[in-house]
Amino acid sequence: MEVIYTGLHQTPEQIVETVIQEDADAVGLSILSGAHMTLVPKVVDLLAAQGVTDVLVTVGGTIPSDDIPELKRLGVAEVFTPGAPTQAIIDFIQGAVAERE
Repeated sequence: MEVIYTGLHQTPEQIVETVIQEDADAVGLSILSGAHMTLVPKVVDLLAAQGVTDVLVTVGGTIPSDDIPELKRLGVAEVFTPGAPTQAIIDFIQGAVAERE
């Protein structure tokens, strides 16, 4: 897999633009600010508005367990909280992207 790191403090619009320009199979959002319930729905909505429905969306960071079901309801495939093993994240993304092909 090719990984494209866009840097810190990207707006939802910048993230979606990169997903489209790079024809990404997946996008991983890392959020430590606590703004996940604002930023993630915006990214998901913008992707849908652009007709991008086949991109795997994952989220990582300090996400309270109470918010995980809502994020998944919005279309997030998986949420990785602190302590998640890197290999588990890699395995999930590779498996989920392979299933979509």
